[in-house]
Amino acid sequence: MQTSSDTIDLDHIRTALDQGRRVALFIRHSERPEIRSDDKEFGRHLGLTPRGVELAREAGRRLAGFSDVRFSASPMTRCRLTAQHFAEGMGFEAPVVEDADPLGVRGFYYDDPYAVQDLMRRQGYMAYMLDYLRNGVAPYSRPIGPATEQTAEWLKSQTTAQLGVYVSHDIFIAAFLTGLKIKTFSAENWVGFLHGAALIHTPASGWLCHPCVPDLAELRNPPHFVH
Repeated sequence: MQTSSDTIDLDHIRTALDQGRRVALFIRHSERPEIRSDDKEFGRHLGLTPRGVELAREAGRRLAGFSDVRFSASPMTRCRLTAQHFAEGMGFEAPVVEDADPLGVRGFYYDDPYAVQDLMRRQGYMAYMLDYLRNGVAPYSRPIGPATEQTAEWLKSQTTAQLGVYVSHDIFIAAFLTGLKIKTFSAENWVGFLHGAALIHTPASGWLCHPCVPDLAELRNPPHFVH
């Protein structure tokens, strides 16, 4: 797969779809309430804030009019709701959102998600994640390089519709873009809500992956880490 460090937005994706290309949109969920430090499920049942609902719908509206779309999400509630509201913004009245373990804590990046989350609580969430991104390895996590390759292959194989929308979590988006060597992250420049990667397929040249940030004014500036 080819890569580019040039960040694109939803208008760019719409143009690619208009040209008949296939697109895999791999994004973080929309805005959620703060996760409590004693939450051993890492906010599994947290939903979205009202602003998060509207941001997801507005992002979907930017791609309204396309019908050959498949929606998949991490099984966590905030990811499923993001996919649902994104689909509603696109104009789907009763969207089907598929649970996809590869987009969540049982995906390609963790060996033991509960051990990772326990260590994150003790070490600090951002400290653990930045060590993982910087070193490419971390306790109870799989090496970023091979895990990123598996994630990319999974996304490509799943995108049988013209557009696949895949909703995941910040650490996996960060690991994916870091593993592809097209973006670096810090606590002051973290993965924002609805930020992610866009894999665009052209028959003549195959897949090309870009970082992707929705063209919504409130999401353009570099975000900071919010637990």
